[in-house]
Amino acid sequence: MWKRLNLLRIRNDESGVAAVEFALVAPILAMSLVFLVDLSNYAIQRTDMESALRSGVQYFMNGGSDLDKAKEVVLASWTSKPENATVVVERFCMCANIEHACNATCDDGTYPLSYSRIRAVAQYDNLLIDMTNNADQTVRVR
Repeated sequence: MWKRLNLLRIRNDESGVAAVEFALVAPILAMSLVFLVDLSNYAIQRTDMESALRSGVQYFMNGGSDLDKAKEVVLASWTSKPENATVVVERFCMCANIEHACNATCDDGTYPLSYSRIRAVAQYDNLLIDMTNNADQTVRVR
């Protein structure tokens, strides 16, 4: 009789329900938190890379023409640059939205428009998200 009464009392006891529910939900909450931190790190790193590219574009807009110097400007302003990051700065010309040699006139006799392009590639290894960022900025040079 006492044994049966103890089993009924244990079965109807709800004092540990909150602890069991928390034990089931806590890993999901923890993973969500880690994912949000990882995603915010990725966003910050991407923003920093875009800002560095804009610094290189600003160099050209302020009258700079040296491609190596533009690359130095980008690398110097990229504060969270990973070790595997690459930056490529190139000059190209366009005639009527078609890439054309810079040292020859266009088919209609006009001079081609000169542009500078800055490209950056970086692999970010975060806790959950491992992504490659590719970004480029193009500016018309006068």
